[in-house]
Amino acid sequence: MATRIPQEFIDEVTSKTNIVDVISKYVQLKKSGKNLFGLCPFHEERTPSFSVAEDKQIFHCFSCGRGGNVFKFIMEMESKTFPEAVIEVAQMGNIPVPDQYEAKNTQYQNSDSQTLLKMYSDAAKLYSHILMKTENGTPALKYLKNRDLSDDLIQTFDIGYAPNNNNLLLQFFKDRNISDDILRKSGLFAENQEGELFDRFRDRVMIPITDESGNIIAFSGRILDKNASTAKYLNSPETEIFNKGKTLFNLNNAKKEIREKGNVILFEGFMDVISAYKAGVTNGVASMGTSLTDQQLYVLSRLTNQINVCYDGDDPGVEATYRALTQLTDERFSYGVISIPDKKDPDEYVRTEGAQKFQSLANNGVQTPISFILNYFKRNYNLNNEHDQLEFLNQSLHEIVKLQSPVEIDMYVGKVAEEMNVSKEAINKELDALRRQIEIQKPANNYKDVQQKALEKVTSSVRPKYNRLEKSERYLLYWAINFPEVRINLKGDGFKFIHQDYQRIFEALLSYIEEEKIDDEVNISDFMNVLEDNDKNLLAELEMMNMPEDYNDQEIDDYITNIKNSSLESQLNEINEQLNKAAMVGDNKLQLELTKQLIDVRRILSN
Repeated sequence: MATRIPQEFIDEVTSKTNIVDVISKYVQLKKSGKNLFGLCPFHEERTPSFSVAEDKQIFHCFSCGRGGNVFKFIMEMESKTFPEAVIEVAQMGNIPVPDQYEAKNTQYQNSDSQTLLKMYSDAAKLYSHILMKTENGTPALKYLKNRDLSDDLIQTFDIGYAPNNNNLLLQFFKDRNISDDILRKSGLFAENQEGELFDRFRDRVMIPITDESGNIIAFSGRILDKNASTAKYLNSPETEIFNKGKTLFNLNNAKKEIREKGNVILFEGFMDVISAYKAGVTNGVASMGTSLTDQQLYVLSRLTNQINVCYDGDDPGVEATYRALTQLTDERFSYGVISIPDKKDPDEYVRTEGAQKFQSLANNGVQTPISFILNYFKRNYNLNNEHDQLEFLNQSLHEIVKLQSPVEIDMYVGKVAEEMNVSKEAINKELDALRRQIEIQKPANNYKDVQQKALEKVTSSVRPKYNRLEKSERYLLYWAINFPEVRINLKGDGFKFIHQDYQRIFEALLSYIEEEKIDDEVNISDFMNVLEDNDKNLLAELEMMNMPEDYNDQEIDDYITNIKNSSLESQLNEINEQLNKAAMVGDNKLQLELTKQLIDVRRILSN
């Protein structure tokens, strides 16, 4: 078991960490007013409602309600415990973590998902050892070296080798007493007709696939024998921890560079990503053999608004690029194409032309989608033939008409006019006719789309409505947290909030102040560490309210009066109910006593 992390170390990590730096690894933040905003990483949205207050070192989503400090963010984002989150944040900031604080999980004693994560981590270590340290791995290591992969690069991507053995990994986990049920769930094994398990991956270079946090959740195995009848690549099946529609290869390594460069490069294969990384182009990812899903696009939208497609330069690669562009219609992004010359794939280009040329291509050779598409159309037509010329013109105009920018339209009209040796005026007339035709063919209205966009806009900015009592409680608790004289006054008066959520935070505040011996300003981020998750959400919401810098005494008195009167009104209702019950049973003595209480409460209220 790990030693309990002392408060001194938590304080050190807190003082040396800026929440903006941590959250920026996951969310693309933009300044708006005094805070920063981005798309919430905890739910899908199109209008940013996720806010970070750098001055208070907290976050809050105005839509889903999640909020807290940097540790709460990591706990939510990566499903970690508080001690694990403290260690994670420390490591992000290169703060040394003493060995005794490191969490030492008892092997395979956790939930199925945690067990699977540990199994994949152990499998990766075994495959890596076989590749780098054993004779069995020599052919695979030679293959990788022939592809110019250095030891450092192999270690960066945790590449390994699964030998041609039916039960090496199976025995490895059976020796660790892993149940057959978990072995079947893991996706690391296949099953024969007799129900016997055997290693799914054999005689393959093993490329681990990680989640956004760097946990290994799957493998892609590349066959060594080119003449083998089996598939060139074999990927893990979906499991409790691996959903291919949510996963992007190399996202964990690429996040920082994607944010800094302002774009992500979408490659076709894992080896292309690795080769690009080797060449210094480190903002590349690959999907799991499918077009980008809505979930993958949402993850990317938190990091960038520019996607550049870099597929193979051969005919199948060009076709795949065209298909990708027709499917990438999400309006949150701009798109570009990096075309590899000489019909090479990115890996071949890096190996034959060198890293510098590939960097130049990736940084300066980005085409617009329309430019790529027009060149793609040209490949299919003989422009010396009049029929083909008209077909090419027709297809080109159907793409140009989709453009919004007048400058862009004029530029590509000019290119097509030059290509076809006709005037721009003639092409513009054809374009105008096409626009009219499209307008006529449009549905009568797109009411549902309009309503949906309007709803998204409204719900992203809507705030809950509170009655007078709860407004008073929220504002009073805010001032009590931020001004010592207000909380001292409330404590001395024996004041209590009506709603338990606010009372619970107030009591936690008083305990925190007493234990920490705080006389002045409360550190909101640090105070959050003593609260339960729901109370952290509520505190973040309160601290994100648009409040003035100071209060006045009359305002505080009004809030207290509203809350106390509400309490008295509740007492009145309760006494009246008891009076009715006493009258029904004919208890005159109780009626007299309750009537006196009623008079007393009414007198207090009237004053």
